[in-house]
Amino acid sequence: MAGSLRMATTLGLALTLLSWAWVGGDMIGSAPARPALTTSASTVDWINVTLPAAAFAFTLTSAPLPAAEITPGNVVHVRVLQLSTTAHTFTLSSTTNYQFPTTDATSDLQAYFGSHPPLVDLNVSGSMGLIVYGNFTAPPIGEYEYVCLASGHFGYGMWGVLGSGEPGTGAGSAPYNGPGAPVFVISGTITALVIIALVLGFVVGKRRGSSDEMPPQRFGYPESSLSSSTPAAPPLGEQKR
Repeated sequence: MAGSLRMATTLGLALTLLSWAWVGGDMIGSAPARPALTTSASTVDWINVTLPAAAFAFTLTSAPLPAAEITPGNVVHVRVLQLSTTAHTFTLSSTTNYQFPTTDATSDLQAYFGSHPPLVDLNVSGSMGLIVYGNFTAPPIGEYEYVCLASGHFGYGMWGVLGSGEPGTGAGSAPYNGPGAPVFVISGTITALVIIALVLGFVVGKRRGSSDEMPPQRFGYPESSLSSSTPAAPPLGEQKR
């Protein structure tokens, strides 16, 4: 009798433990899963720069953000594709909201970057098809100008504005297709003035030469008769006495 009681007690305890385990497991399993921490922000930005053939210009695109824009604090990879045979640089200023005067010479830009190191400064040779890479950390919100430091190229309009945390204006130049109409107008005007000066010099010289000509008798020709307005003197034999 005592053994049966102990067996029943043990069986009841086992069933109780199993029921607790089942209820607890069901409660734990039915708890909602904790959502994972996600973000849509990228930690890497890309800048693709193209140097077109036969043009002094930048073509710049950015990703994942459009409109020449990067995200402050992100790592930015720069890829420069050379399609020209002229050497260039891609030099990005580190000064917020500052643009160089368009009258600056290359020496002015070089002096500025000597005391204000650029965010990135890539030298691109004139090898067509060359790809040059660089990287930097995106600066605080604002606009940052990029330029070419090759001699005279900034004067041709080879610059642009990159935005950090705001849209940039992109490349600020148009393809360079030669000196343009003003130079031809000036050179044409100079050429016309030279021609006019030569013609006037010829005319004036010819007139002076005619006044300085030697008289005909110096060449053995008889002297010309007197003017018809002056009556000729009659022969001595026909003079009135």
